Amino acid sequence: MSNNLIKPHGGKLINCYYDKNESEQCKNNAVNYISHTLTDRQLCDLELILNGAFSPLDGFMRQECYNSVLKNNRLSDGTVWSIPIVLDVKSDLADKVEINDKLALRDKEG
Repeated sequence: MSNNLIKPHGGKLINCYYDKNESEQCKNNAVNYISHTLTDRQLCDLELILNGAFSPLDGFMRQECYNSVLKNNRLSDGTVWSIPIVLDVKSDLADKVEINDKLALRDKEG
């Protein structure tokens, strides 16, 4: 039996969902993180990252990837991609967060 499935964009289908135990542990840890309540658009982008619809992205774009998309319509690895997927936050939050800090992303219900 041959596999007639089309390969995912970028060659790898991403699934960023945790199992129930990992999810509970993350929720417990997140109470100690700086938090950000997502806008409707940000929540939609996050859901598309998590479920693999934005494969090969496994998170919001970092600066290098963002610049590559703006300049070349490609991810930094060369994969065609035309829209920057970023977590835009206000400057007061950006000033509080350092590189490699954890940030709890929340929906409007918390």
